[in-house]
Amino acid sequence: MSQDNRQTSRPRARHISLIIASSGLVVLLALLLIGQFQNTPQPTGRANVGGDFSLVDQNGVTRTQADFAGKYTLIYFGFTYCPDVCPTALEIMGRALEELAQQAPDKAAAIQPLFISVDPERDTVAAMAEYVKYFHPRLVGLTGSPAQIQQALQSYKVYAARVATNDDADYTMDHSSLFYLMDGDNQFVHHFDHAQTPAKMAEGLAQLIP
Repeated sequence: MSQDNRQTSRPRARHISLIIASSGLVVLLALLLIGQFQNTPQPTGRANVGGDFSLVDQNGVTRTQADFAGKYTLIYFGFTYCPDVCPTALEIMGRALEELAQQAPDKAAAIQPLFISVDPERDTVAAMAEYVKYFHPRLVGLTGSPAQIQQALQSYKVYAARVATNDDADYTMDHSSLFYLMDGDNQFVHHFDHAQTPAKMAEGLAQLIP
């Protein structure tokens, strides 16, 4: 082979080697990405809300999420000393369920309303029993120890914090104000804002429950 031919073939050989090396790198990266994708938990389309809890109802009976298996639960977190937001929200929930019962009795019967305290210090069993009776006949009030309440708050991603008032002996609770609709497997379905009208909530529940 002449010297000119050898000089011409060298760049060509290097070019081919670079193509092969680049192709191999692309294949390797693709395999790594595929492996990473397969080993990474994929989104399920559900919000990570809800979980285990063990609380006490207004009758002094220990209740867990298993007690409501097979039923939809409509849950609101609040406290009995709440001056306005909580009673308004519970009234909205109660009226929404009444409207739904008129429109679709089976769907209304499939829902268990729950009120979970964020204030275990003051929301005793007796206080919950006196409070929930004003809002809906099937409303279950749940309270418990600070540790039990904290577990429920964490499971449902609820914010709650004690806030001092001008009276050093008194306090209020700052907390998120949402209604959580969970299905019969305690899986998150939807949330409603506390400013929702009863009619709008009833309409939404009718659409969400088959």
